[in-house]
Amino acid sequence: MSRDSIHFAKSFGICAILAGFILSLAFPFDANAEKADRRNYANATILSKAEITAVVHSVEHQLIVDSRLKDSGIVRLTIHIKLARDGQIVGNPDVQVTGGSERAQKSLADAGLRAVRRAAPFTMLPKDKYDVWKEVVFNFDTSALTQ
Repeated sequence: MSRDSIHFAKSFGICAILAGFILSLAFPFDANAEKADRRNYANATILSKAEITAVVHSVEHQLIVDSRLKDSGIVRLTIHIKLARDGQIVGNPDVQVTGGSERAQKSLADAGLRAVRRAAPFTMLPKDKYDVWKEVVFNFDTSALTQ
């Protein structure tokens, strides 16, 4: 892999924003519950920054993008995956692409899918928080590709 491709992939990966884990963050707290119970519940239902960073880096290191694409900076890519308890991808990821040419959309969608599949299984995710990460959405921001 050429040095140019590595730099390109890293810039793209850095901008691959893990916009969110599809969470049900509507915490059904009991108004009479102890504050400590609420804190424990809230901590059990979110991932730490380190856990999220580990997932992003695992995908980022697998991402290889064609640096010859002219309009890749205006493409928006979202990949929604479902995960099994062991971190493996379940079923086919849902991919949505907007902006750019059809060629750029196809190329970036393929690159994103390959990166997510190569990064699996996501064993760095804590098993006790499975309800939080059983569905993950990767939002790739390609605007840094044209800078």
